[in-house]
Amino acid sequence: MNGFKTLSLFLLTIVVIFTQNPDLVSAQARPKSTIVLYTSVPLPLATQFAASFMKKRPDIEVELYRAGSTEVGRKLAAEREVGGIKADLLWLADAPVYYELRDKGELMPYVSPEAKNIPADLKDAKGHFTAGRLINMIIAVNREVIPLKDAPKSWKDFPDVGKKATMGNPLYSGSNFVTVATFVKQDGWGWFERARAKGVAVLRGNSEAARALAGKEFGVAMTLDYIVAGLIKKGAPLAIIWPAEGAISVPSPVAIVKGTKNPEGSKAFVDYVLSKEGQEFLVKQEVIPARGDVKPPKGQPSASQIKFLPIPYEWAAENAPAIRERFEKIMFH
Repeated sequence: MNGFKTLSLFLLTIVVIFTQNPDLVSAQARPKSTIVLYTSVPLPLATQFAASFMKKRPDIEVELYRAGSTEVGRKLAAEREVGGIKADLLWLADAPVYYELRDKGELMPYVSPEAKNIPADLKDAKGHFTAGRLINMIIAVNREVIPLKDAPKSWKDFPDVGKKATMGNPLYSGSNFVTVATFVKQDGWGWFERARAKGVAVLRGNSEAARALAGKEFGVAMTLDYIVAGLIKKGAPLAIIWPAEGAISVPSPVAIVKGTKNPEGSKAFVDYVLSKEGQEFLVKQEVIPARGDVKPPKGQPSASQIKFLPIPYEWAAENAPAIRERFEKIMFH
């Protein structure tokens, strides 16, 4: 009799759990599947985000390949030559590359139900790609190296800091490539010729530039807002300067590769990136959300409050090899 009561209680507990959490039940009932994500999102953030998604969808496992956007682009080109792209999803900072992939027919159109909450200028109308986060190239200053009042307040004045200034490399970093393309399209190569003449240092990527700034190797850096905000949160004596001309606001799109072997899992990941829950997770990592109904990190502007320079996405995509070659010739030779 006692055994019967114990079994009844056990079955009742299962019923209660299943009733209270039907999403978990349906997810666990599905067979396990895998999606492969190629991303330039910094590895700690990408790993944490993937874990958050997998907690919500335990039936889907995310495999990550993380590198700079330009390096990911080279990987895509190499895979294209030997049988096709292996990624299911892309989440990069090199926004122009999405136009190239779209025009080659290599992206699967998908209009997520969550995409209605993303501004029209941050997504492709047919759903080939949609902004997953808004990252902003700004001027950061180490207040213990250069007083805030003496730091450059505009892109125009940035090169004048000379050897105390640093930036990331567009041969590796997609957001830096977008920045270079924007500057060149607007004013030609004069900014970079002046930066080279005055000794501005080029490091590998934005994380390296920000860490070197925090370590007092430089006084100012061209880098991304959320990386600097994260370092400030940890106690680094840094400050963010929003350039007078405007920031370079990169929408960092998420997209599904046309040849995906797991379209449903890929769609679920895109939905999560664009969802309120996914965007709020990014906010906790100091990232400005693409959704207008999600509050930005404390002390940071919302997307609608940011003054930004217009980015020539399609021109940058069409001229990418020439832009990178000219940059390398000016800054490294």
